[in-house]
Amino acid sequence: MRLLGYTRISTAGQDAQLQLDALVGEGVQKRDVFSDVTSGSKTAKQRPGMRRLLDYAEDGDTVVVWRIDRLGRSLLDVLATVNLLRDRGVKVRSVSDNIDPETSSGRMMLGMLATLAEY
Repeated sequence: MRLLGYTRISTAGQDAQLQLDALVGEGVQKRDVFSDVTSGSKTAKQRPGMRRLLDYAEDGDTVVVWRIDRLGRSLLDVLATVNLLRDRGVKVRSVSDNIDPETSSGRMMLGMLATLAEY
């Protein structure tokens, strides 16, 4: 089981250090952090860092994000990404939101926060 991290910022003028520090604080090794500098309006499969993460993640791994909205801005994209990972046996954990999609309450919170991220 590996902890894999994912960070996303929208523009090169932003800094992902806060996200990176949070992931490392959760036990993710820097070498296992995948990153994108792109708008959240692009679907997960359109982002190169996320594509690399999806190719790399294996059954039993956990993807850790700073906040669930780092996975995407649209409700459908966030849910599709989480479901894609879960179908492959990869868990998802959000540090700031404290969301665990393995539980029913975690899935409910995921849906609510993903909806808010869209707005």
